Amino acid sequence: METRASYILVGSFVLVLLAGLFGFTVWIAKIQLEETREPYYIFFSGSVTGLQEGSAVRYRGIPVGTVSDIRIDPGDVTQVRVRIEIEGGTPIKADTFASLETQGITGGSYVQIYGGTVDSPPLQDPDGDGIRVIPSRRSSLSAVVDTAPQLLDRAVEVTSRVAELLTPENQRAISETLENSRVLTAELAKAAAGLEGTMARLNSVMARIEVAAPSVQESMVSMANSGAAVRAEFAALSANMKQTSAQMSSLLEDNREPLQDFMNTGLYEFTLLITQLRELSGQLSRVVTRIENSPSNFLFGGTGQGVEVR
Repeated sequence: METRASYILVGSFVLVLLAGLFGFTVWIAKIQLEETREPYYIFFSGSVTGLQEGSAVRYRGIPVGTVSDIRIDPGDVTQVRVRIEIEGGTPIKADTFASLETQGITGGSYVQIYGGTVDSPPLQDPDGDGIRVIPSRRSSLSAVVDTAPQLLDRAVEVTSRVAELLTPENQRAISETLENSRVLTAELAKAAAGLEGTMARLNSVMARIEVAAPSVQESMVSMANSGAAVRAEFAALSANMKQTSAQMSSLLEDNREPLQDFMNTGLYEFTLLITQLRELSGQLSRVVTRIENSPSNFLFGGTGQGVEVR
């Protein structure tokens, strides 16, 4: 009985699990049947390496569909026509564009859709075949990958030119240049040492100047004060001179006629007086000389005669 009961329990669990799996499958299928997708074409002019059917389509990083077909464009063999299926209701506007991006380090690619503004109208179907075309742009990574061979060629060319430059003669010239640079550096180091001593002396001089600055400032202030006093005295002297000049002018104006008389007659008489005074002075000088030489002769006439000695 216990064994039979265990079989019934296990069988019931398996039936419930199968029923749940069947219901989940039906639910998934119903969602896929109810989901409406809209087809779009994207034409890429470059390589679409890494892109395959089933690759993701993202609109600003959000998964909105998958790639359903990849083939060469029958009308232009230079382009690759990629058909994508996007969830209905996705706002694909007239200013929307698509690019091919690489996913991580796996190398897989996906379609990234950019753009789309609020005021832009929905993307229209110009051909009327029911499939609208989303413009494409090259991604920055695709541009780098496409230009990688050219960059490699340029790198090889640059390497060849560098190898041509590194000839034995150029190597010796470079060695001489480096040696000259070393010598110049040593000389600069010596000059820097001397400059340190100069800077020390300059600092000492600056310190002395800083110490003497207050005294110099006081001297300048004293000189400024002295200058002010001198200017004041000079102004007073100038005023006195002006006053004296005015008084002299007034005096000359008041004595104009006497001065004219003096100039006409008094000056001649004054000249005669001076001449007579000079003669009188000469006579007095001679009298004084005689008195000094022989006072007795001057007083008694000098007429006495001595006794003749026999």
